[in-house]
Amino acid sequence: MKKRNNQDRMTGGHKPRPSEDAPQMANPMDFVTPTQFVQIPSKGRYPEGHPLCGEDSIEIKYMTAKDEDVLTNRSLLKKGLAIDRLIQNLIKDPNVNARSLYIGDRNAIIINARASAYGADYKTKVQCPACGEVSKFKFDLAEHEEYNGDEHPEAVKNNENGTFSITLPASSILACIRPLTGQDEIEMLSEGKAKDITNDLITKQMKRFVVDFNGYSDKKTVNHVIDNMTAADAKVLRAAFRAISPDITMEQKFVCKNCEHEEVMTVPFGTDFFWPDR
Repeated sequence: MKKRNNQDRMTGGHKPRPSEDAPQMANPMDFVTPTQFVQIPSKGRYPEGHPLCGEDSIEIKYMTAKDEDVLTNRSLLKKGLAIDRLIQNLIKDPNVNARSLYIGDRNAIIINARASAYGADYKTKVQCPACGEVSKFKFDLAEHEEYNGDEHPEAVKNNENGTFSITLPASSILACIRPLTGQDEIEMLSEGKAKDITNDLITKQMKRFVVDFNGYSDKKTVNHVIDNMTAADAKVLRAAFRAISPDITMEQKFVCKNCEHEEVMTVPFGTDFFWPDR
């Protein structure tokens, strides 16, 4: 007796074929990391020839798990290069060197990258200036203001090449200055670690942002003038530097839960900035 083939009976005598209308599964290898455009405080006021000259924004990638590895790399953290490496990885255009960006533009990239990865709420520990009580406080990273570095006094002349000039009142010396870049920041950090010197940070910074004095740009002349500059001239020079430096301003009202002290505070960027409690 011939054995009945129940499978043939159930399927009409043929094997089922996948429907032609079934959606095709996307190949994970085709996934492209999404990007976003970040407004940069400098508004593209870079010297001619810089990739961002004339640009008011920069395209960056969203943070990935690989980027999180960069932030925990012990070697990079020890050298103070983790954030610098992260910024370079995030920039979409390979022609843009992260270290050539003004510090304010780098800050804008960091803040937006953190907000898109973990949200705009930033919870961190804050010490009350009045009573010393340490408590948790939540800052909103979306609440920030851009300073474009263009509200400088008339005494400061824009040279239209990324530098500015000002005549110092006491000495009548013409100083040429510029905003600091990521490269300056990294080199100052490296010098501080190598020499373990923390009591001359003000003059170190001045020696970085001064291009020349009366046209003399050699380090020996620049360093000599700064080391022997009157306090009055130094004050004017530092004020001019702050005025020409684009940056992100992040200040929010803080109210102490212990003593109810109120104060507008600058958002602190602690070790938990990229590792929020979730």
